[in-house]
Amino acid sequence: MLKSLLLGAALGTSLLASASAQDYPTQDIDLVVPFDPGGSVDVTSRLLAEAANKYLDGVSVVVSNRAGGGGVVGQSFVSRAKPDGYTVLAMTSSVVTNPQLKGAPYKIEDFTPVAAYNLDPEVIAIPASSPYKTIDDFVAATKERPLNITVAGIGTSHHMAGLALTSAAGLEFNYIPANGFGEQLQAVVGGHADGAFWPMGEAMVHAEAGTVRILAIASDARDPNFPDVPTFEEAGLNIPIWATFRGWAVPAGTSDDTVSFLSDLLKKVFEDDTYQEKMAAAGFDAIYRDAASFQTIITAYSNQVVPIIEDNGLAK
Repeated sequence: MLKSLLLGAALGTSLLASASAQDYPTQDIDLVVPFDPGGSVDVTSRLLAEAANKYLDGVSVVVSNRAGGGGVVGQSFVSRAKPDGYTVLAMTSSVVTNPQLKGAPYKIEDFTPVAAYNLDPEVIAIPASSPYKTIDDFVAATKERPLNITVAGIGTSHHMAGLALTSAAGLEFNYIPANGFGEQLQAVVGGHADGAFWPMGEAMVHAEAGTVRILAIASDARDPNFPDVPTFEEAGLNIPIWATFRGWAVPAGTSDDTVSFLSDLLKKVFEDDTYQEKMAAAGFDAIYRDAASFQTIITAYSNQVVPIIEDNGLAK
């Protein structure tokens, strides 16, 4: 009798745990974009949400913009959220740097990676009307005076790319903070800044429209859409690859089952042909890296930027 009771209790516990795992999600998932609408994180997040919602039953992934502080506002919000899978961060490289550069009230360990969906190499973009016709012209100009570069904020991937160029090639810049990509674009297109360091996904559509020009790309190969644009290494800038990562993360303490569900959801999205087409049309290379691989990407980026931050005396 006792054995039967114990067996029944064990089965009941097992079924309850299984039912609990299967119950997720029972409400909409808040995908927090810590930047203004219109930028690359916002655009790709909306494409992801649109595709993901085809694979969810009765609930949706809903994008919400919580911009401010170069990502700190939205990132901090997610770090404090309940680890139940209903608050997800659109995670970018700035999560790594903001605690050091801006004293953000979280640690990288406060997030659990879910999956990466994009790696986007940085490019040097300049106004279409710029007198600098080649990367050699641009480099030569920095030797005469620091060029004015617009960035989304100190500690963003754009800013880190500039510091990396200073470290690797001795190029000097003045950084002009902007409130989001829209202001950066206005500054470059209007000739109010000498240029910007943008992910290819942000720069491509404007280069194709003829409002900006791309001088070099921080990738290990030329982009087939811009075959005449040299890589950083070809231009003698001594940086083989510098790419912004984008992915999903959840507050630390989120259950493994929930992380697996979200990771599997992103894998389904990656395999969706319509999503692939829309990402390509928007200028983004769609990838899928599971939680473990995404953690490796985050760690590698941290190992790149931490010495740059320390060497420039920027750590708070």
